Amino acid sequence: METAEAGHADVIGWFEHVSENACKAQRETLRRILELNCGADYLRKWLGSVDVKEMDDNSLETLFTSLVPIVSHADMDPYIQRIANGETSPLLTQEPITVLSLSSGTTEGRQKYVPFTCQITQAILQMSRLSAAYTSRCYPIREGGMILEFIYAAKVFKTPGGLDVGTATTLYYASKEFKTKQEATKSFTCSPQEVISGGDFVQCTYCHLLLGLHFSSQVDFVASGFAYTIVQAFSFLEENWREICADIKEGNLSSRITLPNMRTAVLALIRPNPSLASQIEEI
Repeated sequence: METAEAGHADVIGWFEHVSENACKAQRETLRRILELNCGADYLRKWLGSVDVKEMDDNSLETLFTSLVPIVSHADMDPYIQRIANGETSPLLTQEPITVLSLSSGTTEGRQKYVPFTCQITQAILQMSRLSAAYTSRCYPIREGGMILEFIYAAKVFKTPGGLDVGTATTLYYASKEFKTKQEATKSFTCSPQEVISGGDFVQCTYCHLLLGLHFSSQVDFVASGFAYTIVQAFSFLEENWREICADIKEGNLSSRITLPNMRTAVLALIRPNPSLASQIEEI
């Protein structure tokens, strides 16, 4: 079986190779996108019946930049709403839209739908592998090492047309791709899926901290998708460390954790450890 180190070297080698000629890689990527989706309504509107397969990469790039305008989300929104309502004809992509991701809402004060296909999901997985490869090269994880990750997956809901909707992180952390990433990079989070997808920030954070401290001898990294989340978690630890220590000492779980699935999953992982609790209290 391929070792984690060999896998990291492969993905870094691929990235550094394509980065040597980024312009060429971008043109090739544009060609793949256009060849795959030229039959979709949106591109037909601008490119008409042009046969993109008969054009070289430079000519295709020139054609695309001259005919297809730079647009905002508002320009795409009518198409996205039709997809959300269940229309299955190829409006934006030939590949089916599998889920709709929610933006953060910071641009216009409201969250917006962003269509995801299977290809986009695979690209996110590849980015995660690449990030893990560079991180591991600089800061290798011991065999059996763990990551205390402050990651959260909120609830997923459905559009009138039946598509799942959630934030990009929610969709990713709840996906099989996230599990695949952990197995491929040999980097496992301390918290089970029941904690990550609990949907209650306070209860999830408490369990993240409890499990991170419980497995502290194995933890090599503290990480999060967003830096401010680590700041929030450390502030939470400053306020609640005594209760967390009591749980570690007794192998128990605070009554503040009321979600049944989360309680069951965490209690299955922890054991009484008075010595560790005393060390943490002293620190």
